[in-house]
Amino acid sequence: MKMILDLFAGGHSVTVYADAGFTSATADETSDVAKDTKVTITPVLKTGKELDVYEVVTGGVTVTVKSDSKGEFSMGEADVVIYAKSKADNLYLVTEECMCNMNSTKVVLHKNAKVVLTPNGVPQAVVADGGGASVTVTPAIQNLIDQGILVKI
Repeated sequence: MKMILDLFAGGHSVTVYADAGFTSATADETSDVAKDTKVTITPVLKTGKELDVYEVVTGGVTVTVKSDSKGEFSMGEADVVIYAKSKADNLYLVTEECMCNMNSTKVVLHKNAKVVLTPNGVPQAVVADGGGASVTVTPAIQNLIDQGILVKI
């Protein structure tokens, strides 16, 4: 009797979210997905963007990334939520702690913080210990790059 109940118990859901680098990212199976079903995620990236990672938020599955940036996993025994992330433009790593004057504000850049700068100098975020600050590409920032304090990653 239990076997019959399991057959009609239904499956779980798959939800895929994506950051601003994507036009869309969708799963070919989204509802009532049975355990061990192979699920494929198809991303549509914006021009010039690349896939960074499929982050599994819930569900405990492992996503394998194919050469065409599609993701694939086998459905487990729980609902799955996946967040598709694109690679950031001009991502830099801070190699040593320093203080910088950015937009008339002194900002400490902690070692191993990540700094995002766009090629056209549009203000972006400095991510350090979960905080942020507005940054504009200035001669001071370029000087940090030239000194190897900000290293492109």
